[in-house]
Amino acid sequence: MNDTERETPVIFTWADREGSSWWFVAFVFLSFLLHSAAFFLFQGKNPTAPRTVRTAPLVQVLSPSNDSATRSPENDALLQWIAMHDPALVAKVQTVEPKGLLSVPYRQSFQTIRTQPLGAPPEPPTIQIPPAHDPLALIRSVSPPEKHGVIPPLPQPTQVRLSTALQSRSTKMPAITPGTKASATVQPTIVLVGVNAEGEARFAFVQQGCNDNALDADALAFVRALRFSPSGDALQWSTITIEWGDDVIAPAAQK
Repeated sequence: MNDTERETPVIFTWADREGSSWWFVAFVFLSFLLHSAAFFLFQGKNPTAPRTVRTAPLVQVLSPSNDSATRSPENDALLQWIAMHDPALVAKVQTVEPKGLLSVPYRQSFQTIRTQPLGAPPEPPTIQIPPAHDPLALIRSVSPPEKHGVIPPLPQPTQVRLSTALQSRSTKMPAITPGTKASATVQPTIVLVGVNAEGEARFAFVQQGCNDNALDADALAFVRALRFSPSGDALQWSTITIEWGDDVIAPAAQK
């Protein structure tokens, strides 16, 4: 203590100590022990939840039934929805064969005419020089006409006209003999024909009919049986016109 403290009177007298006291350390250690004991003594624990027995969920089996007591609209609607979205129905391969599949006869595709064939290429125009006039025609024109009787028309036979391209390859044209008769005068039949290098009528199509299917069929059969002289062309397209005459008209139709 200094001199001022020695002169000032105090109520309590304290011992003068120069060193440090171990009581402070002992109190701190004791406080730590007490707090630790209180922590272990008064520690709280979460209460354990009581164990409950879980029952199995209710399982309902959906099955179609005719009993009205066990059926419900919800179950029927759910069953219909499942049946509509069943992937097995889509993935199932249909094994039903059409009736009469193996009995369909084979027919060549080229026998059915889907579009009308094109006509033969146009022939080059031929220049025809008209014959000279008769020098006596002027004198006969001023003379009185002679009276002649009515001459009946000559019967017109059926004629076959070839195009210019086929006339040079035809040696002798046979006569056509139709197997059917028409009831009235018919139009000519124009046949589009394709002749190969050997002279055979490889293709034949009716380009313009005569409005009589039987006569058109006879014309096709006649053209397919024709033979021409060989040529260097692989395939030559041309037309054959058959002008039907009076011999194809039935006698009952004549007047």
